[in-house]
Parts: sequence; structure tokens; C-alpha cells
Amino acid sequence: MKFIIAIIFSVFSLSASAEDGLITQFVITKVVDGSNTKHSYNNAVLVNFNDVHSFDFKGLYSLKLTTRTEDFKKVNVLINLKDLSTGKPYYVGGRATDLTVGESTNFNFNRDGITYTVDIDTSYGKLP
Repeated sequence: MKFIIAIIFSVFSLSASAEDGLITQFVITKVVDGSNTKHSYNNAVLVNFNDVHSFDFKGLYSLKLTTRTEDFKKVNVLINLKDLSTGKPYYVGGRATDLTVGESTNFNFNRDGITYTVDIDTSYGKLP
């Protein structure tokens, strides 16, 4: 009987965690080398785990986010960033990292005399 209750509880636990998505908050900072001026853009997205998502942020940036997880606690996040601010999509860079949900990290990319910093913060969020 205890075994059956444990199985039922496990099924309900898995279905509860399946409703959770990943909230990823981005702060993208752009600095032209030799300049004191910083341009920052901030946004957050709620996505499914184990999926690929593409976002265009106000004609400034295009971001491709790939999330992979096996246990819904640790997630592999792959970021690909394009700068759209000139009207043309310029590839800035891509990077992957493993994060425990709730952790933060940042990536630096250098392209044509411009430094881009992408700060990422992760947390759980309920999917609609």
C-alpha cells in the first residue's frame, strides 16, 4: 500500500514540476571601446524547459535561447545574440553555461570595437 501511495505521489510531483517554466531575465549592456557611454536593455522571458526560443527586443537585439534540463533544477542555457540597432542583424556571439535555477551569470562579447555584456538571472515561473 505504501508503494502505491509513493507512486501516486511521484506522479503528482512530476506533473507539478512540469507546470514550471524558466524565467530568464537579461540585461544587455553595449559599450563602444574608448567611450564612457553605456547603453543597457533589460527584459525577461518565461519559457518551457528543453526547448528553443527566439526573441526580438524592440529592434535592438535578437536573442536565441536554448534550455536543456533533466531534473528541472540544473539547466544548460545557450545564448546567441545579434545586434539589430543598425538595421542589420550583426552576430555578436554565443555562449553556453550550466546553471542551477536561481543562479545568475554573465557573458562578455567583443565585436568590432564594441563590448557587449549579457547578465542572466534565472528563476522558476508558472507557465500559463
